[in-house]
Amino acid sequence: MFLPENIDLAHSEKYSLSIRLTPNGFSFYFQSSDDPNVFHFQKTDLSNKLSYSDNIKKLIFDLGFFTHSFKKTTVIIVSPNYTLVPRQLFEAKKSKEIMDFNFHDMSGIKLHDSSVNKDYSVVFNMDEEVHSFLSRHLINPEFKHHSAPLLNVFNTYTHHECRKQCFVCFHDGFVSVFCYFEDKLLSANTFHCDNKPDTTYYLASIWEKLSLDQTKDTLYLSGDIDSYLTVVNDLKILIKNVERINMEPKTTLTKEQLNSLPTDVIAALCV
Repeated sequence: MFLPENIDLAHSEKYSLSIRLTPNGFSFYFQSSDDPNVFHFQKTDLSNKLSYSDNIKKLIFDLGFFTHSFKKTTVIIVSPNYTLVPRQLFEAKKSKEIMDFNFHDMSGIKLHDSSVNKDYSVVFNMDEEVHSFLSRHLINPEFKHHSAPLLNVFNTYTHHECRKQCFVCFHDGFVSVFCYFEDKLLSANTFHCDNKPDTTYYLASIWEKLSLDQTKDTLYLSGDIDSYLTVVNDLKILIKNVERINMEPKTTLTKEQLNSLPTDVIAALCV
C-alpha cells in the first residue's frame, strides 16, 4: 500500500490511526499531533460478495498494519442509530437500556462516546461481531460515533450570534442535522437521503417544527454538497441565510482534501 514519504510505520507509535466504518464502506487515516504535515486518508468500498463483518476482517488482514502499536487508535461508527444523553444524567451501565427504549428490536452492542464537549454523551450501537473482532486485533481501540466531532465543531458557532442555527452535513448517503438556539442544542438527527425531494421536505419540516425563522436564522451546510445541489438550491429558495461552514483543522490539508473529506474527519482534526 502506498503511503506518503513522511509516514514510516516502522515508527507507528508516532502516529494516530483512525478507522471509519459506514454501512457500505471502510476508510482510515493517519495523522500526527506533533507534525501537522502528516496526514493520509484512504477509502475502500466493501465487497457485495462478503458479509459486512467478513469484509472488515479481510481488510484488516489484507492491509496488515492495523495491529501495529499506534499513539492512539480510534474506530468511528457512521450510523443514524444514536441518541444524546445530558452528561449529568448519563450512566454508562444504562447504555443498552437507553438504546432499547429509543430503538426497538435493534441488534448489536451498545456503546457510548463521551467526547462531546462537557454537555452530552452519545449512545450508539455497533455490529457485535465487528466490535469483538476489532477489540481483539487492534491495540486499545476507542470506539466513537461520527456525530461527536460534528457537535463539537458546530457548538463553537453557536456563541457568535443570538439567532437559531441549523447545521446540515451531507455524507455517506445520510444527512446529519443539528439545530441550536444560542448555545442550547434543540435537536440532533441523522437520516438516509436516498430521495432528494423527501430530503428537502424533511429539512423544511425541521425548520417548521422548531420555529426557525426563514428570514433571520441561518442554515450552515457542509459535507458532500455538490451531490445534493438540487436540495441546496431548493433550500436557498426557502431560507434567506444559507452558508457553508468553515473549519480550521490543525492538520495541513489541501483544498481538494477540504472539499472531499467527510466533515466529521475534518472536524476531528480541528481538536
